[in-house]
This record gives sequence, C-alpha cells and structure tokens, in this order.
Amino acid sequence: MEKISFPPLIAELSENSALYNQWYNESEMKFGNLDSHVIANWMVEVIEPIIKAIVALDVASEKIHEVVKALYLESLKLIGSGMAIRYKDEYKEAWLLLAKMPNLAVKFPIKTIALLHDVLLNLEVHAPEKTIQWCQLVESSSTEIKTIEDFKIVGRIYAWNCGLAHLRIRLKNDFENLSESLQQTILDAIGSSKNASHFFENPWANNATKFEGVQGGFKGSTGFFEDPPVLAQIGEYIFATDSKSSYALFADQFGKVLLPANSVDSTDISLSAKRITNLEKWLGKNSNEIDTSAISSVVATRDTLVFTLQNSYFIYLYSLGNA
Repeated sequence: MEKISFPPLIAELSENSALYNQWYNESEMKFGNLDSHVIANWMVEVIEPIIKAIVALDVASEKIHEVVKALYLESLKLIGSGMAIRYKDEYKEAWLLLAKMPNLAVKFPIKTIALLHDVLLNLEVHAPEKTIQWCQLVESSSTEIKTIEDFKIVGRIYAWNCGLAHLRIRLKNDFENLSESLQQTILDAIGSSKNASHFFENPWANNATKFEGVQGGFKGSTGFFEDPPVLAQIGEYIFATDSKSSYALFADQFGKVLLPANSVDSTDISLSAKRITNLEKWLGKNSNEIDTSAISSVVATRDTLVFTLQNSYFIYLYSLGNA
C-alpha cells in the first residue's frame, strides 16, 4: 500500500481491505507463501497504470471496484503459479496493454487477461523470443481496437506475424471483419505494401525458390522425433510421423510450427508418404546440393516443397515462390 501513489486505487484498497486480505489469504492456502514484495511491485508497476487509464474514462466507483477486484485476483493467480516471476517482463508488458485499451479493461477485464495469457502460452511454446514483439505490435494498433472481437483478431494476426504459422489459414476472413483504419494500422505495423488478400493467402513473400530452413529435430535435444520422421500430405494438410508421434506441419514466411496430430494414424502417414530420388523439377540446379538418394519422403504443394532424409530428424523446407 505504501508504494501506491494513485488516490483512487489507495481508496479502493483501503475501503475494502478486509476483502483483499481474505483473497490474499485464500491464495496463500492454494499456492503457498506469496512474496509480498512481488505483489507490491506488481501492483505499482502494472495494476496502478491500468487503473489510472480506467479512471481517466470517468467510470463509476463501482466499476473501478469490479476491475481492481478482477485484476487483483488474476494477479494472485499469476504470481502464485510463478508465471509472473519466471516470465515477469513478458507478462508485465502484456498486462500493460490494458492501460492502452482501458475500454476493454473496464468491460472485459478477466476475458481480456485470459486472451492475453492464451497468446503468451502459445508464443512460449512456439516462439518465446517474440513475446515482447507481439506486445509492441498490439500496442501499435491499440487506439483502433474498439471491441473484444477486434482484440482477438488483432492478437491472432500479430501472433501469426511472430511465428505462429498455423493461424494464417483463418486470417483473411478475420482481417476483412476489421474497420479500414484498423486494417491499415496492421498492414503498416507488419510492413506490408501488398494487397491484403494476397498477403494472407500466400505463405511466402519471395517469387523464387528458396531454402527456408528446417523444423523438427531429435526429441532428446528439445526436438520432436525419437526416430527419423517421414511426411505425407493427407487432404489439405502435411503430416509428419516417427511412428510414435504425429504432427501437422505449418510453415510460411514468418514461422514453422509442428502441432500434435493425435487423431491422425501414424500408419496412414507412413503409407501415404511419397519417396522420390530427384528434386530437379522443383529445385533445378539447387537439387545438386542435396543427396537425393537419401530422401525418405517428399511433399510438394503449389508453393512449398518439404522432404525428409533417411538419417535425419529434421524436415527440410523450400518455398517455391508466389507468382
């Protein structure tokens, strides 16, 4: 309390101190000892700026109480779980987005926080180094975010831009549901001068064949596969399996993601795998750099070539360009 300087927040905590102490005690029973210094710093560095932004909207005191209560309870969960300590900078940056979008903080505090946490957890799995970048991108569009649906869509688009390639397939329709001004802020932030429809429909930015890196790796080294995998196209999607685990592969100019595909039988993937010894049709002279006799499976779509090698735990990706 002594560190907080904003009078409306001090008043709220003082007038309802019994409630806040009760919630604190209940959280300690659930999570164990909660560091009071961590909570105090979080209240000053994160909660206080959010409440300042909300008070500036001239909302009723009852609404301030509801928001502070929601933020306090969610903070106790975040601190109790250790996430606010282990990933302090990331969660602090994400929560402070509420100060940039106080209209959402007032109407949907818990729902907005839940959406923030969902994105952060996904980024932590697939692109942990991009979390702060995602927060900065959302902030760049925050003045144009008017509704919770706006926030959901903007969050998905920027998460895709930060590496979550599996989100791209739904973004064209999402993008079209946004206001023109919000659409423009997104294209400006991403740095795209392309037609929006073309931008979301095509996975690669280049118009020529290019090696796009690898995905996968040995499970014992934070990879995915216990044995060298094979891959196959089944329906619209590309799947990979090592006979023990199966994954769906998503890849584009912003990232490469393997998602568990437990409902797809690994035998079906193995039986559908195509094995060839010549990549010249797609790679031209570049195919000379690859030991094509070692290819264990290959999939070629309109814009992407992926293949595996007999003794490798990786999936190799080439963009075939977009006309």
